[in-house]
Amino acid sequence: MESGFAHQNSMEGRTVACKIAARRRDKRRCFSNVFIASLWVLSLLSLPRATWSAGEKFIFGWSAIAGAQAIPWVAKEAGLFEKHGLEATLIYLDGGSKATQALMSGDIPIAQIGGAAPIAARLRGGDVAIIAGIVNVLAYSLIVSPEIKRPEDLRGKKLAVSRFGSNSDYATRKILVKWGLRPDRDVAIMQIPGGQPTRLAALQNGQVAGLVAQPPVINLARKFRLPILAEPEDFGSAYPNTPIAAGGLFLREKRDTARKFIKALAEGIYVYKTKSDFSKKVIAKYMRVADPEAIDDSYQFFARLVPAKPYPPLDGIREALLEAAERDPKARTARPEEFADMNLVREIDESGFIDALYKGKK
Repeated sequence: MESGFAHQNSMEGRTVACKIAARRRDKRRCFSNVFIASLWVLSLLSLPRATWSAGEKFIFGWSAIAGAQAIPWVAKEAGLFEKHGLEATLIYLDGGSKATQALMSGDIPIAQIGGAAPIAARLRGGDVAIIAGIVNVLAYSLIVSPEIKRPEDLRGKKLAVSRFGSNSDYATRKILVKWGLRPDRDVAIMQIPGGQPTRLAALQNGQVAGLVAQPPVINLARKFRLPILAEPEDFGSAYPNTPIAAGGLFLREKRDTARKFIKALAEGIYVYKTKSDFSKKVIAKYMRVADPEAIDDSYQFFARLVPAKPYPPLDGIREALLEAAERDPKARTARPEEFADMNLVREIDESGFIDALYKGKK
């Protein structure tokens, strides 16, 4: 039977998902979002966690079924939001573009979003800011079908992304341009929502010729003997791969709530880095992957990339602005600092809170 807490989470998740879909006047999408939100909440059985008194209600959105998204999952399952005074509901919003729309509409206050989406929104005048950086490099590999031997073989083929404007979309276009191939002309870009496992299935059934992915999907692709045409170092270096963004109104009116969130996030990073067995159980549950080797691969890949102090990645934002400048003249004169609120992480860092977590762990 569904617990009272899970029922409450599912109801709030359904409400947010339907609001987003209703704004787009798409009843079928609303039904799909309801199903996804309900399915994810009901499927996440509880892991052992500390018990804390209920606090301020808070909804957080995450945007990809990928190992890079694990920190808020770990914070939730370890009871850290509750510890810091937040009764948190986590909902899944498929893709950075959709998560940014939810932020802009005010349906959710904070979301973990794929790189360029919050930057593009702010360039268009959106009241949104990046408040933390979880993975600050473009950490992808390009998986392709067996007949693809060289980049030139992609000409006339289709590559899958989650949604246009998402992190996977940016990474796909970036590697194609690097190889001298024109996205949407030489190589078609196809939206396939539903997470990286869904896009891997589309590759296996011949619907597309490839996709960019992260562990543990990369590990699964190797098991299926699918070629890896590009590794993370081929894509470039600094990039806001997994930033956390918040609505400007929320940051101005609910500053203390935002501080509580950042403290829970920083402690979640600590648990993620120092309690690997617990973290791997959380990753397996949220990603629905039972293969221990794939889960370990995901954990080992991202644990070294996540910084203990999750400052917004100014170098990565600069890289995203350079890419955006090809389409938007405003990006040419924009400064990275205009897209980030550095003060939340700085406040808890300068208070000694983060250093105290790791004391004796060096």
